[in-house]
Amino acid sequence: MILYLHGFRSSPQSLKAHLLGQAMAQRGLSAHWACPQLPASPAAAMWLALECAQQALARGLDRADLTIIGSSLGGFYATWLAERLGCRAVLLNPVVHAARDLATQVGSHRTFHDDEPFEFLPGYVTELAQAESAIGTLTDLERYFLVAATGDEVLDWREMRTRFAGCRQRIIEGSDHGISDFAVWLPEVLAFALGARVAAPGVEVGSWAALGPEATTIRTEVFVHEQHVSPEEELDALDDQCLHALARDEAGRPIGTGRLLPDGHIGRMAVDGAWRGRGVGSLVLQALVGEARRRGAGEVLLAAQLHARPFYARHGFVEEGDTFMDAGIPHRLMRRPL
Repeated sequence: MILYLHGFRSSPQSLKAHLLGQAMAQRGLSAHWACPQLPASPAAAMWLALECAQQALARGLDRADLTIIGSSLGGFYATWLAERLGCRAVLLNPVVHAARDLATQVGSHRTFHDDEPFEFLPGYVTELAQAESAIGTLTDLERYFLVAATGDEVLDWREMRTRFAGCRQRIIEGSDHGISDFAVWLPEVLAFALGARVAAPGVEVGSWAALGPEATTIRTEVFVHEQHVSPEEELDALDDQCLHALARDEAGRPIGTGRLLPDGHIGRMAVDGAWRGRGVGSLVLQALVGEARRRGAGEVLLAAQLHARPFYARHGFVEEGDTFMDAGIPHRLMRRPL
């Protein structure tokens, strides 16, 4: 489940909320998406968010399957919630020193999206100070993902970087406080929120729900467009059963992928044409082999296209058997003990 918490003066109608809700719907996960309208009172907002999370947990959701995504002041709330619940959190240009920064906002305001008036009272600053004192030192840094823009015109991104030192971070050069180019970073945020994790620098591993849309883009280009495999044959029912690996460039764009079946088969290895010969395939393959080893597998095997056999041989795979056809392309079985 993803629980999204909007920022000061914002609402569930924000661009980031819209893009996230749409992406969850495309994955068939609308029932696992929540984005409440938060009241002006920080205490009331945090308790409303806590109630939403606790209702999900009461329905049997595991804490490890809950991610709070918070933007600006919502990022402060998300940190408070993540420490209280032990779940993941994504912080989008988060407020770090809430009482200090929001003290300047005492007075009358209107919301961005529907122009509704509201009052930010002096007592709300006290509520923020109390919440900030309750957070303290962050626990389990791997549960946090900071997305901070150096072009933030409202908050200091360097404070964010320091506050979340040791956590996963995506520092965006430029952009703005609202992260108006959020669509670019959405896939990486979703992958983290839906349970993908970093297996190696630049490589994530996770479920088809987390990584499938991006992996599909690469596989369609390589297998369907370049090698003329039918889409029906390329994207099969096994994807939901597999662990997937996805390599990204420094801007967070997907550039390589592969999958690991429950029986130890590695397949659907594909690298964007512009990145071939630059070690991307090796990173993906090593991540999948490492995951198989973590599962206790004694070996891994794959069906290698004939031209790719030297690549796999360099990674310890040994050919066996005769050449066979798969999707109209000649392959050879290769195996590697672990």
